[in-house]
Amino acid sequence: MATVATQILQIRPVRTGDLSSIHQLEETCFKDPFPPYFINQLADANPSTFLVAEEAGRVVGYAVVDNWTDHQHLVSIAVHPDSQRRGVGQALLSQLTERLRPGQLRLELRISNKAALALYLKNGFTQTGTANGYYTDGEDAIQMEKLITKSHEIPA
Repeated sequence: MATVATQILQIRPVRTGDLSSIHQLEETCFKDPFPPYFINQLADANPSTFLVAEEAGRVVGYAVVDNWTDHQHLVSIAVHPDSQRRGVGQALLSQLTERLRPGQLRLELRISNKAALALYLKNGFTQTGTANGYYTDGEDAIQMEKLITKSHEIPA
């Protein structure tokens, strides 16, 4: 009889000790990674909406929403290639959405990133435009948004 070991995915707020792993994720996952100082600033400014996905003590993903004046902005979701297609991105997005205030949530993604586009469409985002030459290599970005609403329970 075979034994199957499963890893438990934990989604939690970022800690200072996670930042080097997040910098490595940026380098692994993106053609134009954010510089470490920017990631550090995002972590400092957004302690409740900068989440880490951890599995067996290893950071396998992260997501961060920055609070702008007129909306909330999903800056990034990154999942290590070894952990992709296993629900990590969905878990991060779901946990983030629960933490957000009501209002607009906006994001940009590479026009070539079909997996991310499918994730966002599945989660109720709509395409609002295209930003030509948005990325440093000249690739266009799809602009998307979703209205975050909070239901209020009415006591019986």
